[in-house]
Amino acid sequence: MTSHGLSFDLEDWCQLASKRVDGVASEPSRDIDACVDAILALCDDTHVKATFFVVGLLARSRPDLVRRVAAAGHEIASHSLEHQLLPSLSHGALVDDLRASKALLEDLSGQEVIGFRAPEFTVERLDHPCFAVLRELGFRYDSSVFPIGGLRYGIANAPRTRFQLDTSAGPLVEFPRATTTRGPWSVPIAGGSHFRVLPRALITWSARRADRRGESLVFYFHPYEFSRRFQHLPGGFARNRSIARHVVLHNFATRRIERTLRALLDQLRLVPLRELM
Repeated sequence: MTSHGLSFDLEDWCQLASKRVDGVASEPSRDIDACVDAILALCDDTHVKATFFVVGLLARSRPDLVRRVAAAGHEIASHSLEHQLLPSLSHGALVDDLRASKALLEDLSGQEVIGFRAPEFTVERLDHPCFAVLRELGFRYDSSVFPIGGLRYGIANAPRTRFQLDTSAGPLVEFPRATTTRGPWSVPIAGGSHFRVLPRALITWSARRADRRGESLVFYFHPYEFSRRFQHLPGGFARNRSIARHVVLHNFATRRIERTLRALLDQLRLVPLRELM
């Protein structure tokens, strides 16, 4: 049986939404604890381990969450320090962010942090300078590439399964997000947003086909996708208006996500990304 990657971007919806609206990240919401508990319980119930790409903003505010996830046997990886989109960072700021994120997470988890995922997958191209920086700082793999065209963070010419990036600092393994093909089209089946709108039968059929072909897929999810609360910022309509589409999307068909993931967990061997190295 082929091994496939299971990952979670460990971030707090309210903290990052607050940063989007106000320019300043708030303290994490109380809901993050229940979300992490639900994810850890799911992993325990199904006897799987995963990679958690942790945002430094959350790790600094809630170091106990990182320690709990690591103590449960899961891999800790970096999702950046401040969750700033890569195009907004100078080379020096990028180096500082990645170095500080790696050091923080290694201190909290007691693990060597070897994996990275860019905020909102903003690597943009396969020759992005961030890949060399990652290798220079001791990262061994990245999981930021979305191999599909036509979307704001897709790279149409990227390979669909694991490949190697040859940087000026040495080789870096890339684990792109899961896609499938239907005729001439590429279809994303990687995680929460896709699990909300695509038929479960399409996702599970595509995953089984990839498994038979020996094609390793990488899936990813967020804590808020396991919440039982309505995701919104305190402050009423006036404060949520500027992020209305995010509020609508991130509350739509949420319960479908866990049901579809459980179906995959019954059919595939899902592991942390470091085990795919």
